[in-house]
Parts: sequence; structure tokens; C-alpha cells
Amino acid sequence: MTHFKSYADSILKPYSTILFLDNRYAGLLLLCVTFINPSVALSGLAAVGFTILFAELIDLREHYLSQPFYLYNSLLVGMGIGYIFAPTLTSMALVAVSASFTFMLSFMFNRIFSVYALPILSLPFAIVTPFLYMASLKYTSLLTSIVNNATLYDISLPFALSGFFKSVGTIFFLPNNLAGILMVIIVLYFSRILVFMALTGYYFGTLVHSFFIASYQEALADPFAFNYILVAIALCGIFLLPTIRSFLLALIGVALSVVLTDAIGMMFQYYAIPVFTLPFNITVTVFIFILSVIYYKEFNIQIKATPEASLSNYLSKVFRFGDLHPQISLPFTGKWSVYQAFDGRWTHKGKYRFAYDFVKKVDGKSYRNDGLYVNDYYCFGESVLSPVSGYIVDMRHDLPDNAIGEVDRINNWGNYIIIKSDLGFYVELSHLMYRSVSVTIGEYVQANRIIAKCGNSGYSPEPHIHIQVQHNALLGGFTRKFHFSEYIRNGQLCHHTIPKEEEEIEAVIPDRSIQSRFLFILDDVLCYDIYENGSKKERVYFHVRMESDGSFFFEDQALNRLYFHTGIQEFYFYDYRGEESYLKMLFITAPRIPFLSQQEVTFTDYLPIFLIASKLERISTELIATVYPQHYKRPFSYRFDGKTLASKHGYVRIGGDYKGFEEICFGQTKLLACKG
Repeated sequence: MTHFKSYADSILKPYSTILFLDNRYAGLLLLCVTFINPSVALSGLAAVGFTILFAELIDLREHYLSQPFYLYNSLLVGMGIGYIFAPTLTSMALVAVSASFTFMLSFMFNRIFSVYALPILSLPFAIVTPFLYMASLKYTSLLTSIVNNATLYDISLPFALSGFFKSVGTIFFLPNNLAGILMVIIVLYFSRILVFMALTGYYFGTLVHSFFIASYQEALADPFAFNYILVAIALCGIFLLPTIRSFLLALIGVALSVVLTDAIGMMFQYYAIPVFTLPFNITVTVFIFILSVIYYKEFNIQIKATPEASLSNYLSKVFRFGDLHPQISLPFTGKWSVYQAFDGRWTHKGKYRFAYDFVKKVDGKSYRNDGLYVNDYYCFGESVLSPVSGYIVDMRHDLPDNAIGEVDRINNWGNYIIIKSDLGFYVELSHLMYRSVSVTIGEYVQANRIIAKCGNSGYSPEPHIHIQVQHNALLGGFTRKFHFSEYIRNGQLCHHTIPKEEEEIEAVIPDRSIQSRFLFILDDVLCYDIYENGSKKERVYFHVRMESDGSFFFEDQALNRLYFHTGIQEFYFYDYRGEESYLKMLFITAPRIPFLSQQEVTFTDYLPIFLIASKLERISTELIATVYPQHYKRPFSYRFDGKTLASKHGYVRIGGDYKGFEEICFGQTKLLACKG
């Protein structure tokens, strides 16, 4: 049964992928629509079938099953042949050869493009099909089977509407209104954003085209206007998140594709070859390459089944785990005060604007007595901790600490350490105590390890810890924005943010005993007895499974999946796939467990909208979030004392000799861990 489902997905998903959806049911419906032209439908199906057989022959089955683009390029080639030639022995032979070659080309392009993290889009189709059309001019047996597409069943629409629907249909080699209407209805059910961008791309593109050629009627009748639709969808919803800025970029991309479509059309007209999707491929590839290189903030790193799902996933991660800026730990233990923050009053300016200075204060003062000597300062000699895990790439520790009132204007940074994080960015810690650095260049350090002591070397008016994140390993390099992964402020546990100047914050030192309870390994089984209103109902099992990408999840008997991550400072859930279940309620009740036991804290978490809202509310929220992202926020308060995490949803308790949760309670339902 599983094998059959895999093959069914392999056949159906390429149809939905052509319209940037990832859904087998959408694929099935689109397959049915292609039978408006049986020649297109049969040739497309044959192309998919021949590609699967060829992939099996060369032992590449896992590739076409996991990546729909290996098949949808072959599907497009097959439908392109079926649009011109009726299914005959000769045309099927051409389909078999071209589909197999397109699969190999897709595989090759994917390997090459993956070096730069670029998608291959429909480039293999756009390259193969023109050569096929030219070759077919010599095949006399094919020329006798040319299809008369003018006889296809169609419906009449106003000219302005007809142009749009025919353009949508042309994506599947079905240039008629009926096919376009049915496709738009199918896409509309799964994604409102896709339909909106299709309309925007088409009508903006025809407007730009009419401006250049001085004829709106001719622009509406352009058979290759579907390129505008594909560009708009790809640049605002698929590869870029559907936001206002991406919308503007999509319009620029559409305008560019108008010019490319005309230019390529003029080049190809000598051989009467259509431009197909070449303008779309060139435009989108250039945009994606440039925006990925400059780390465009709204680049869609995790493409989901629909633009709505991608936006929801992105906003959920931003609100829960911070944006794309580097996250680092505090470089100290205990309570410290912010002496200077980003864009500080004194030295944090220009290329040094993204930096923090910390001091220790007692009763509002950073020193005891009159503060005339470095030893009078509370932070002098305090341990400095590594804020990240990584390699020491540079350090110095031979500069003396300044006397109070003096500064070293030559060696501004004083004694310092520069660490290359495992994630690729660099962290510089400066003004360290003379001869206190306890690491060497090339040494690997774990986050929170003691690496030096706080001093007063360099251009430092008083003892403090200076920390900044940089793009490179140069001393005093250009700083980049960052966030602290977590800290405590007035009993509130703050995640992925930065404190203000003069605020006193406390570092979180992880409790390894709590962390050890959440170190799950593959095939671990969590067993719970379910009680409702005090009566035992059933027993459930949560199995620890692993995806091919290395991510871990709990899976119940109904195959619902709850994805989790165990970090250095906390355990958290980040995704759920399935129906209503105990796993879903566990996500809501305990979205994260901080590894903190020394005091009671409260914190706010922002749950993904799909966990807590109805389908209608999700649709409206996701649409509004494209313009106003803050509308997506759903804050919930939690309290944790080292053993129990409680909220209005219920509570979870850890303890005993159980891995994970000893007790889970929401409403009248209670799950008690058992040994079974």
C-alpha cells in the first residue's frame, strides 16, 4: 500500500507543482482538467510513466520520488508534444526519448544549480522542447498526426477575461477559457495568494506590454503572457515570502519578463518556435541568485505547500525564535547592567553601532568605595563566558589593565578574543583582564565555557565586557545586528531579543539535569496512561522518529507528528502535522521547556496559528499578515519553576526517572507516564 501511494504521489504531484502547489489532490484535479485535450493528457501521462521507468532503470527512483521537479519538466515536454501531435506510435516514441533526456537534464541541472542554492524551475523543459519542435519538421510520420486544437471545447468570455484564463490554461498547453477557469478554481481552493498574484502578474504585464507596443488588445492576446503569471507567483509567494516588498519586486520582475518575452520571441520567430517558459526561467533565476547572495530578509528558506503555509511558517519562527540575525548567549553569569547598547551614546557608532557593553552594579553604582581603583569595580575579574560554540581564530592578552581615568588610545580593543561560531559569524569580546585569557588560537570552545576575565584594557574608561558580532575575523570588523538567545529581566524570561540601556538582566545558566531528560534518541518510546475525569481511558505511545533531513519528531498510533528540538538552553516543539490529537495539545500546553531550575520565571510564547485557530480564521489571518505581519501574533503566557510548566491551557510536570514529561494535563484530560 505504501509503495502504491509513493507511485501515485510521483504521478500526481508534478501536475500541482507546475502551479507551485504541493498536493496530490490538486494534482489529481489538474490531471482531470488536461483531458479537455485528450492528446495533451495522454502524452503528459506517458511522459511521466516513461520517466519513472527510465529512473528505475538507472536506479534513481529515490530522486524522482522525493523531488517533483524531476518529473514535472518531463510532464511539460510530454504535454508539449501532445499539443501538436496526436498519440501515435511515433509520437509516443518521441515522448519516451524526450522525457528520459529531460529527466537526465533535470538531474544534471539540479546538481549544478544546487551549488548556488538555485532551483532549476522549468529550464530543462524550456531547452528540450524547442529542439523537439525543430526535429519534428523532418519526421513525416509525425506531420500526418498534427492535432487541430481549434476544435477543443471552449466557452465565450469578454476579451479581457478571456486573455487571463487562456494564459492560465496555456501553462498546461490548454489555451482555452474552460481549462483556465477550472485551474483557477482548483488553485483558489488551496491558495488565495497564488490566484491574486496570477491576476496581478497577468494584468500588470499586459499593461506594461501595451505601453511598449501601444496596443492593449494585442497585449491581451499575447500567447506567451503566461510568463508574467509564473514570474509574479514565483517572486511573491514561492521563493520570496508574500509581503509588500516582495510584491513590488514581483512587479519589477514581471516588467522585465515582458521585455525578455518579446526579445526571445524575435530570436525564435525565424524557426517559428514558441518562447515557452524561457523568460520566466531567466527572470526568476536572476532575482533568486541576487537576493540569496545579499541575504534578502524575506527570502523563503523553507518553501511549504502554499504561500500561506510558507508565510505562516516564517512568521511563527520569527515571533518564537527571532529573525535571521545571529543569536548568541550572554558572556557572563549572574546579574549585569547594560552600560551601552546598539547605537550607544559614546563609542557604538558607525560600523561599530551593533555592540553591547555590560557592567555589574550594586545599588545603582558599578563600583564600591570611591571607584578610584580597578579592584573597586564589581565586574573586574569576573568570569567571561563564550557566547557561542566555535573556534578561537584570534586573541591577545598581554596588555595591562588601565588605571581608572586612563585609556589606551593605541590599542583600542585591549585584550580580546575572536570566535568563529559554528553558524559562520564571528564574535569579538574586548577589554579583557591582563593575562586572563585561558584559550588558544585554533581551540574549539563550547558555549558558556569560561574563556577569560573581565578587565579594563584598551580604550576603556572603566572595567566592562564589550561584545559584538562581525562579518569577518578582523579585529574591530564591521559589526552586524544580533540578538541574545535568552536572559531574565525582573523574573521574565526573554527570548531572542536585546535589552535596553541601564536595564539589569540575568544570564540563564542551563541546568544539565533538566536537559538530560529531553535527550531523546531514535526509537525511544514514551508511554502514557490517559485519564479523563479521573477514570482511565486508554494507553498511548509516542515513538521518537527521524526525518531524512535529521529532524526528530514524536509519532502516535494515528501517525500524527510533533517535531521537536533539544538545544543547549531549552527544549521546544516547532511543527505539527496531523489531526486533533494528544500530541497537538502537548504542543499548545508545553511549546518549550527552559533548562532553568534556580528560580521561578514567566515567559511569553507565540503559538503557530494553525494550532489554535479555525480554518476560516487561519485564512483571514494569513491574508492580513501579508500586509500587517503583527496580526499573526498569538501570545500566550507560561510559568516555569524548574519542575512544572503551567498556563491557561494546563500544565506539564517533569521529574522522577522518566524521560520527557512525567505528567501532562489539559482540561479534564491527564496523561501519566508509565513504564509500559
